[in-house]
Amino acid sequence: MKLSLFLFLLIASFSSEIVAQEPPQSIQINSQTIIKDPKGNTVEFSIFMSLMDSKEWTIEPRVAANGAQYIQLIKLSEAEQSSMVAMQAQESKKFNGITIPYFNLIDRDGNVIKTDNTLGKVVVFNFWFASCPPCIKEIPELNEVYKKYKDNEDIVFAAITFEKEEKIVKFQNKFDLKYPIVAQQGSFSQEISRGAYPTNVIIKRDGTVQEYISGGMVGIGLQIEAAIEAALN
Repeated sequence: MKLSLFLFLLIASFSSEIVAQEPPQSIQINSQTIIKDPKGNTVEFSIFMSLMDSKEWTIEPRVAANGAQYIQLIKLSEAEQSSMVAMQAQESKKFNGITIPYFNLIDRDGNVIKTDNTLGKVVVFNFWFASCPPCIKEIPELNEVYKKYKDNEDIVFAAITFEKEEKIVKFQNKFDLKYPIVAQQGSFSQEISRGAYPTNVIIKRDGTVQEYISGGMVGIGLQIEAAIEAALN
């Protein structure tokens, strides 16, 4: 099962532990993950991220003879690259215009964010988890978006995760995500993100989706800004 880095599926238990399976359904990717190129050489994590940025590669979870799980890098042909981009765009567009299910959230500062008090406003959701490399990578751009719009009373931001408070504190000390964070929302995260992380969802004033954006890409901030501006109008 080939996976895009931006659409790899999180294991159902949301555990950071990898459970051996044949074939593996998914694997969390971080700096400790074993990643191999087509020749079987181990690839450094920073190089892996650069390769994925090029959109010329996909990945496939595999199990070695000794039972160890690893990520196999697979080079895409030009036709496959075009197909992958088109597939991701089409997948996201399927959600444009749908109504988000009722939500009732409380961020870490005690602010209530729910369907009832956000109708008439634009809502910007970011779905993430702490050991997700593309989630971390997009933070600087997310912070720029938040800085630009945080004083606009017609826009509500929330970064939603299934993580618990202890893990969020460590994460924030290192990466300082500016969005208000909503913790321990596994069911809502899974329902809206479909298990793809990071996912950014911009919701229009009427509660329907303006745009559904798979994250981690260079330029994600500009894409979110464009969706916000469209939703405001």
